[in-house]
Amino acid sequence: MAHIHVSKSKGQTIENFRMVSARHNPPQDIDGLLAWAAGTDEDGLNVVTVWESKAHQERWTAEQLFPAFAELGLSGIPAGTEFTEYDAEEFYIR
Repeated sequence: MAHIHVSKSKGQTIENFRMVSARHNPPQDIDGLLAWAAGTDEDGLNVVTVWESKAHQERWTAEQLFPAFAELGLSGIPAGTEFTEYDAEEFYIR
């Protein structure tokens, strides 16, 4: 069952996303990552990731994402960030 993780970060930009992404493994080398999409709207940055499991997402967050934040001098999740997570009951990849 795939695990979906959606984050909405008010006031953040795609440039912020790219700075963090440059400090961790590229998507094709992230264990358990099936897909990701990132973009902005009038409120800020939106990122959707699809994982093989919640455990894959949690491991990557601990081992790669938070260390990338630390390298940039960020203390953690940006203020104004909201998350939605769920296990997909159906998932299709073309």
